[in-house]
Amino acid sequence: MAIIGLSKLHYAIMTTEDTPTSAPVYGTPKRLVGVNSVSISPENDSATLYGDNMALDTKSSTKERTITLEVARMPLEDQAALLGYSYDSSTKKLAVNGDAAAPNVAIMYELDTDENKKWYYVFYKGKFAPSPEDANTRGDTLEYGLHSVEGTFVARMDNKLVYEIKEAEATDTTTATSWYASVGGGN
Repeated sequence: MAIIGLSKLHYAIMTTEDTPTSAPVYGTPKRLVGVNSVSISPENDSATLYGDNMALDTKSSTKERTITLEVARMPLEDQAALLGYSYDSSTKKLAVNGDAAAPNVAIMYELDTDENKKWYYVFYKGKFAPSPEDANTRGDTLEYGLHSVEGTFVARMDNKLVYEIKEAEATDTTTATSWYASVGGGN
């Protein structure tokens, strides 16, 4: 199954943090229109046990995932929500305070495959930070500048980090209509 497209990126703010005895509570997922790319870089930790002049065993685990989102447009309201900035909806102005703290969020999106099926993802807990910004003058050829944010996603207290469903393999046929209603999956 080859991936041929990406769409419908949503984010949901974690309104109540997870604890060892209770799952987190999320706000309603909100679509961030114009997703161009999602780049996921796992940070792995590994160790090898040596003895008798050879490797006896090896272990590895993923500690966290860095996710970079690039979108065609990042409305100020969404920047404020994802990065912990202040946004005045009546004046449509964004303010960045020195003590701004990004909230934990979940992100959800879908991939199109060459089998005309969807592949759904949810990452449960992460915080975004602004990415470096570049602006260029118009030259001989047109170029689009994308907005990007980078987040670090970790496992929740219940050890859930990511959940995915491949529509071609799933027995639940309601995924397409219910996926973005709430932060679900294996929640």
